[in-house]
Amino acid sequence: MNFIDYLFEHSKNSENVLVFFKDASFTYKNIWNGIIGVSEWLKKKNGSNNKIGIVADNSPFFIQSYAGIIHSGNTAVVIDTKSFPNDIAQIIFRCSIKTVFADEKFGSLVSGVEVISSLPEPVSDSYILVSSSLPLDECAVIIFTSGSMGVKKGVMLTHTNLISNTNSIIQYLNLSLNDRMMVVLPFFYCYGASLLHTHIRVGGSLVLDKSPFLGGALKGINKYHCTGFAGVPSTYLILTSKTPFLEMEFPTLCYFTQAGGHLAGSVVHQIARTFPDKRFFVMYGATEATARLSYLPPELIFEKPDSIGKGIPGVTLEVRDEDGKRVRSGEVGEIIASGENIMKGYLDEPEETRKVIRDGWYYTGDLATVDDDGFIYIVGRKGTFIKSAGFRVSPQEVEDVILQLEGVDACVVFGVPHPMLGEAIIACIMSDIEEEVITSSVKKHCFRYLPSHKQPTGMFILKNLPLNSSGKPDRDAIKKLYTFHDR
Repeated sequence: MNFIDYLFEHSKNSENVLVFFKDASFTYKNIWNGIIGVSEWLKKKNGSNNKIGIVADNSPFFIQSYAGIIHSGNTAVVIDTKSFPNDIAQIIFRCSIKTVFADEKFGSLVSGVEVISSLPEPVSDSYILVSSSLPLDECAVIIFTSGSMGVKKGVMLTHTNLISNTNSIIQYLNLSLNDRMMVVLPFFYCYGASLLHTHIRVGGSLVLDKSPFLGGALKGINKYHCTGFAGVPSTYLILTSKTPFLEMEFPTLCYFTQAGGHLAGSVVHQIARTFPDKRFFVMYGATEATARLSYLPPELIFEKPDSIGKGIPGVTLEVRDEDGKRVRSGEVGEIIASGENIMKGYLDEPEETRKVIRDGWYYTGDLATVDDDGFIYIVGRKGTFIKSAGFRVSPQEVEDVILQLEGVDACVVFGVPHPMLGEAIIACIMSDIEEEVITSSVKKHCFRYLPSHKQPTGMFILKNLPLNSSGKPDRDAIKKLYTFHDR
């Protein structure tokens, strides 16, 4: 069966609610009939083995378009809704896309191709579906990476990749049909897509939050009796600093999940102590790995602070040095991964693919250490270490220290060229406290807890950090702001 048949294998005729959206609910049967309507329409119109674009917010429209494209034997090219028209045009050209499913509000961003803003009629209950088998190594989805390290790359994920990672996540989170997720992450992002995939497979449900502020999602958790909440680091930093999150009660909520970058252990511990009856899963992944690579069991978050844990079921993780040998405790090496969830490759970029997939292993570019028990701790990313006064400084280490200080809501540390130091360490801090006061406090705190060569030589304060479409701090935008600020 293809990936979509796998997701709906046990639920296509269910009258249970799959999606809550804009005060309406949609059953599995509703959604499935819409998916097959899209699938059959595409097969008759375009056949299979084509790339079909989709640019839409989280909604039943997105789910039915996305799943219908994949089910029809075509490839869903998922486009970031915050993309500029030129970026969308480039993706359309690179993928030879002739048809794009787009929300009405995004239709104007797409030109030169057929734009579908109204879905074909869903099939009737009496419709007899003739299943068509697809090779499981066929590309089902293409997701373009955020491009923080350069030109965006199209990550090709197969039916096998998606099935494998979905099974693994369900297993370690122990998901069931009783699970209901409050979704604030976009489905065009692999973390957000994993929420969609796993909950459909187990017969659970999703609440699609449309509020522009996280406070609305917090109310929705209780309104819809959600059992799970997922966020990236900025999600939790905003919740703990800008909302009444820590003073609220969530009687039905069972667990939190966090991925998409490093969240300081101090913030994780603050949430875990505030909600001792709820599990907090620290996780690690990559688009190239479909979504997830590792997790830290909730019972170990105080024992193994700042660890990303070990590989999820079906994934092997190792940390190897430059000679290809597994590092010993305390040594630094690169995280590599193997498993059926590792991508097919980058679209039309065989050389770039060979750089990161070698001998069946995916080289993540993340540098880490391991402890005596084999738990992994990320220390930075290749190329992001700051080389200051002859020392290699991890931005993450400096960020973690600064985030311990009360009044600091978020922090991004980076290097800028300096005539004497090589690179100067700059800290961008999100805080509502008066600039002179918070700057003085941060300097004193860093003097106390960091050696001199790791202390920021410059800092600037913002009320809000610019975020990219996945909710992560946009480091390029922050650097540009600093450059302008420093003139």
